[in-house]
Amino acid sequence: MLWRDPHNAPLTRIEIVAHIPSESGIYAIMDADVCLLVGEAWNLKARLLELMNVIKDAGEFHVIYELCAEEERLARKASLASALLKSEPSVEIPGRESRGISFWNSSFLR
Repeated sequence: MLWRDPHNAPLTRIEIVAHIPSESGIYAIMDADVCLLVGEAWNLKARLLELMNVIKDAGEFHVIYELCAEEERLARKASLASALLKSEPSVEIPGRESRGISFWNSSFLR
């Protein structure tokens, strides 16, 4: 199985605040069955709320996430990105001076 104990939620501020934990993990932003980006963060709730500022009113997206230890986040992100994205992760976007937060996007988002 690709995900370990996955959780799924609509990508809205209300859902993020109510259901996403402030813990270490990895996530994928999905548009129906298409993966738009794969990321990791030491605080999932904070990172997803930050992303909401960038992608507001962009569509009916949802997030799939799993909690994972800090030591394995980068490896899990790379594994999920290679399985979920249509092409190899082409751009790594650092999390604006925030240690432990980054994501990869698929090439069509550039």
